[in-house]
Amino acid sequence: MSKSAQRIRRTPEMAREEIIDATEAALAEMDFSELTVDAVMRRTGMTRSSFYHYFKSVDELALGFLGRFEDAIRQTVDDWLNGQGTDDYLQDTHDHLTTMFVAMEAHRTGMLALARASNSSEQVHDEWRSRVIDYFIDLTARFIRQQVMLGRSKVQSPELTARSLILMNNALANDNLTRQPPDDPAAIGKTSADIWNAAIYGA
Repeated sequence: MSKSAQRIRRTPEMAREEIIDATEAALAEMDFSELTVDAVMRRTGMTRSSFYHYFKSVDELALGFLGRFEDAIRQTVDDWLNGQGTDDYLQDTHDHLTTMFVAMEAHRTGMLALARASNSSEQVHDEWRSRVIDYFIDLTARFIRQQVMLGRSKVQSPELTARSLILMNNALANDNLTRQPPDDPAAIGKTSADIWNAAIYGA
């Protein structure tokens, strides 16, 4: 069989996802700071030049992880924060935040890559800030305003409270990345939820 017949046919999306998968595999063996284009592309069967069709730099690979991370986290909390919770709103906080921290732990490799890349890449830092931190601050502030209108909360500054809660969650998640072994994400989620409920509902 000729090489051309053996060549794998990939859509652009398939190729991009395969490169991100190869990056995750490489990061099981090396730190993000040691990652090279060759180390990634050897795992794909694609050429080195193919890498630059999808990414400008190794740091930009972290943005591929960001997309996956965004999807995973939003699936756990977006509906709830958009007002589709139940009447048992205290339990809702526990359920959704615990699920979120468990999802974060499932994406540990990508989160580590994002954290390290954001220290050296302004683009990665800015994307993380706008697509995750600022997004959830805005969404949480809107959620708190809704809880105030429903008579469940007496928070005076939804925006500042939301910022405090989201930055706390981010710090908890980032701290757990460096712990060996990491703390149980479900336990972190429960503790975070207790703080959220106290801050929002006084409960």
